[in-house]
Amino acid sequence: MNKEKFKVPMPDDQMIHLQVEQIVTKGLQRKPSFPIYLKTMGRQIGMRHLFADRVELGLLLLAAIALFSVLLIPARTPSEGMYASIFLLSPIVFLAFSLYTYLNKIERDTYEVEMSCKFNVYQVIAFRMLLFSVVSILVNTLLIALIACVHKDISFSRALMISLTALFLFAILFLYALMRRRSLVMVTMTVAGWMAGNGLLHYGARESYGALLMQLPLLIYTLVLVSSAILYWKTLKRLLYFRQMKGAF
Repeated sequence: MNKEKFKVPMPDDQMIHLQVEQIVTKGLQRKPSFPIYLKTMGRQIGMRHLFADRVELGLLLLAAIALFSVLLIPARTPSEGMYASIFLLSPIVFLAFSLYTYLNKIERDTYEVEMSCKFNVYQVIAFRMLLFSVVSILVNTLLIALIACVHKDISFSRALMISLTALFLFAILFLYALMRRRSLVMVTMTVAGWMAGNGLLHYGARESYGALLMQLPLLIYTLVLVSSAILYWKTLKRLLYFRQMKGAF
């Protein structure tokens, strides 16, 4: 009895390519968009747990507002010095919130717990920092309005542009330091560098620095503000998707 050979037709290159694409598409989950990821995190963890330290954050907010108000609102300084002070102090609310969150989440003993949860420490920090930036914008806008009412020679639009630009620039530096080194020393150096650099410009080159802030067209401020806001958004996304071996929430 003759046995016929059973032949299996081999697929061509195009068929192989299509089948590989189907396997990859079905096997890999697509990364959710940034807003959807934030919404999922807020729904699954809950705002109550994301901001369990609401009392401490509220006290920090009041302290930062009080410091900003005491240093700027009653000050009798020329317009040049006032704009320079606004640029220096505008990130104070964001700084207070972010530094407290960093110390609370990163430096405590639970940071060493192995990654076993869906959302790690850095993703929670990214979520909180996004809301911190929104709160900082609202607070800065209110304080700038009060300053403009007290100091008639201060332009509200220019002061607000300077304030928001400083806020986003500092936030970018803070996030970069947080992701680059992930150490308290690096974060402290970033904060100290911001204060020292602006302080040197403010007191060492008061007239020229203040004149630069006053004379720059609002269009330049707008371009810098939009660019820094976009860069901050992208940096925050990188922190949100940042994963490591340790540090779960």
